Amino acid sequence: MNVPGRAPVLDERSRTYPTRGVHGRLVEVIGQRIVGDDLAPGTDLPREVELMDEFQASRTAVREAIKVLAAKGLVESRQRRGMRVRAQDDWNLLDPDVLAWYAASSPSPELVAQMVELRRMIEPAAARLAAERRSEGELGDLTAAFAAMLAAVDDFTAYYKADLAFHRAVFRASGNPFVDRLGAIVAVILEVSFRLQRRSLIPASAGLALHGPVLDAIQTQDPERAEAAMLAIIDAAALELEAVAERGGH
Repeated sequence: MNVPGRAPVLDERSRTYPTRGVHGRLVEVIGQRIVGDDLAPGTDLPREVELMDEFQASRTAVREAIKVLAAKGLVESRQRRGMRVRAQDDWNLLDPDVLAWYAASSPSPELVAQMVELRRMIEPAAARLAAERRSEGELGDLTAAFAAMLAAVDDFTAYYKADLAFHRAVFRASGNPFVDRLGAIVAVILEVSFRLQRRSLIPASAGLALHGPVLDAIQTQDPERAEAAMLAIIDAAALELEAVAERGGH
C-alpha cells in the first residue's frame, strides 16, 4: 500500500522496520502521512476505531504500530486525549524509516542540501577507513558492485541498486560497526538523490566515471585519495541536484 501522491520507496534493505503485512502497512502509511505533513504537528491521530476500520486491522495491530511511531519520536500519548503528532524537532531524523518517509514525499531544496551536508561529513571518512582496513572479501564486494554498475549503465533501476550496493560496501569495509550502521542512513539519503537525479539530463556513465577512482584508491589502500574521490562523487551529485531544482524538479 502506498499513500496517494507519494513516491514509493525504491529500496527497503536499509529500513529498520518491515513494510509487509497489516502492522507494517500501518507504520508505513501513518509515518508517511506525518512526515509528508498530511498529519501536521500538534494534530490528533485518528482514533483507534477509525484506524482499525481504514486498515481492516485489529486493535492490537493498531496499538503496536503506534508504539513504533512513538519510539521514532513522531507521536506522543496524552492522558484521556489519545495520540498527537509531535513537533518536528522531536522526530528522530536519523532513523532510516523516518528518512525514507521523507524520501517518499517531496523533500524541500533545503532538506536535500542538509542531507548532502551529512553525506560530506560521513562518506569521505568512511572511504578513508575502507582504504586503510578493507579485507579481500570486502574489496571483492566493492568490485562486484562496480561491475554491476557498469553492466547496468543504461538501466536506471538496476544502476541505482548497484550504486547503492557500492556505497554500502564502502561502509562495511570501514571495519567499524558504528560507521557501517551510518551506511543505512546514507543509503536513504542516496534514495532521495537518485529519485531527483532521475529527472537529470546527465547520463549515469558520468557518475560511473567518478566511482572508479574510489574503487582504485581502496584497492591500492590509498586513504587520502579514497577520501577525495568520494567527496568528488558527493560534490557532483550536489551540483546535479541543484540543476534539477532550478529546472523545477521538485
